[in-house]
Amino acid sequence: VVLQAPLENELRELPAFKKRDWDQALKDSFLKMDEILESETGKDALQSIAKEFQVKGALEQAIIQVTTGQKEEEDAEGKPLSPEQLDGKGCTAVVVVLLENEIICSNAGDSRAVLAVNGIAKDLSEDHKPALEGERKRIHAAGSTITPEGRVDGNLNLSRSIGDLRYKKNKNLKPE
Repeated sequence: VVLQAPLENELRELPAFKKRDWDQALKDSFLKMDEILESETGKDALQSIAKEFQVKGALEQAIIQVTTGQKEEEDAEGKPLSPEQLDGKGCTAVVVVLLENEIICSNAGDSRAVLAVNGIAKDLSEDHKPALEGERKRIHAAGSTITPEGRVDGNLNLSRSIGDLRYKKNKNLKPE
């Protein structure tokens, strides 16, 4: 919700988009979403979401608690999470750009785009999972670990996302 409009708006303004370098434009747009989440505007939006859960929280919290067994958007004392605590929250994403004779797809995380061709499913993207060799190498190079269950640092079970900023603190590592 926080990033839906900004993603499209930011994508259209990127130099790579204007040059019709679709692959780079999509990569840059995902990175731009992290920049927005780290900005004061992004932190304010996250705080607004935390407050919304506090006000409207009963139904949403009940659904989260029933489906996951935990109160996802509250800390141990039942208080809304702060923007700093929300640094550990993120989402997966899939963006598909349809051109006249071309389909360009970009994804972050374990969301997948699939195209049906004559009734046959064709993957347009590959999930970013810690079990994949390239992802495993990237995770270890960043100083993180993967549990036997496939979770990064015992938490995430995917290896790329928008948000999850606490995993992106090492400024010596270049985003891919």
